[in-house]
Amino acid sequence: MKQKGYFLSIGAGINQVPLISAAINLGYTVIAVDQNDRAPGLGLASLRILESVTEYRKILKTASELPLQGRIVGVGTRSYGKATYTTSYIADKMKLRYAPLSSVEICSDKNLLKATAEKVGILVPESLDLHSAISKTQFPFVLKPARGNSKEGIHTFYHPEEWEHHLKSKKKLPRPKTSSKKKTSPNITEKEDWIAEEYVPGFEITVCGLVQNKEFFTASISHKDVTSYAPYLEIAHTLPFLHPELVGEILLNCRALVAATKMNNCPFVAEFRINPLGEIFLIEAVPEVGGEFLADYLIPNYFGTRYFENLVRLLTGETLKPFDLYSEVPKKYAGVFFSAPPEGKSKLVEHSSFQTLGKEKLIFDQKWKQPGEVLRTNDGNSVRTRGVALLGPEQNNQSLEEWKTSVYKRLEGKFESI
Repeated sequence: MKQKGYFLSIGAGINQVPLISAAINLGYTVIAVDQNDRAPGLGLASLRILESVTEYRKILKTASELPLQGRIVGVGTRSYGKATYTTSYIADKMKLRYAPLSSVEICSDKNLLKATAEKVGILVPESLDLHSAISKTQFPFVLKPARGNSKEGIHTFYHPEEWEHHLKSKKKLPRPKTSSKKKTSPNITEKEDWIAEEYVPGFEITVCGLVQNKEFFTASISHKDVTSYAPYLEIAHTLPFLHPELVGEILLNCRALVAATKMNNCPFVAEFRINPLGEIFLIEAVPEVGGEFLADYLIPNYFGTRYFENLVRLLTGETLKPFDLYSEVPKKYAGVFFSAPPEGKSKLVEHSSFQTLGKEKLIFDQKWKQPGEVLRTNDGNSVRTRGVALLGPEQNNQSLEEWKTSVYKRLEGKFESI
């Protein structure tokens, strides 16, 4: 296959491998960046830059000085947060494709994102003033970091007594772990560390897609389940989406959000909460691939479409192939499920002996924690102990909720409270 040019991968960890592999399969020579010399993606790449993905200036300098037999035609990342800033910065300096820094900044700050969404008529949870007394009628409400990710530090207060106790115990609102006094990248300033907003009841969904030439292409709309306790660890993403009557409005919101934030030539993932009245509230949106194995396993195994090859086409200026099947509802279920520890602090005793049933097909089964490890749910999604992905049974055999309940029971590990 004739080499088309070089693709710069910001990161080479295990989650980056699908992006690197897709670039190689499409005929690009990969330059991979990672500070870990044992990162699995480095073994696939033709050229390696041993550097932290946050060191955008050093990466740009090194990449610019490489003796290449051609030019770098694309840059991308599977990671999030600071890696996204680095990718955007390098894309700007090298005249490549990715979301502009201004767009990344809006999406990285929940206050900015909410304000931007409200201007174009997208519903968002009502914000509460943390510097004045919160009335009894405003409970329950959610407190979360303005720049947090991976569910770290989220609390829900159902009664005034809980909030008063929290204030007394903290004396002042704590700084989120993800905050930093240093600038992450050019033009980034620190704003309010914490935000409070109304609690919106209902169910959650995740929308994955790509933006090319300001047009939004949907890859999937999936259901998302979280734990009943804060910080609402994600425990399942399932297909198909069972409310086709809402698809039109969901996509209108996504297109409006893309235009308002000026996202372009980048991946897109958003989370919405739909209340009992069918009203759709934006929770989060970022120019990222998103985690949770949706793009890696669920989309290709359920719909048969290749997300990462399309992403590479997008980032290198090729025309992507629309995900035509995203709105179809095959007569089977699929899902990525996670084992989460009980609320608070606990120790993993053992994993379950997970078994498939009937016509289920196991796509992957990964154990991330070892027996004896201490887990604190306030640390967010990183405390989940295991993940499995399944193609499920035919829909006429049982409901989606019945199937999910069955998987949860089989996946649940054994924990000891501390």
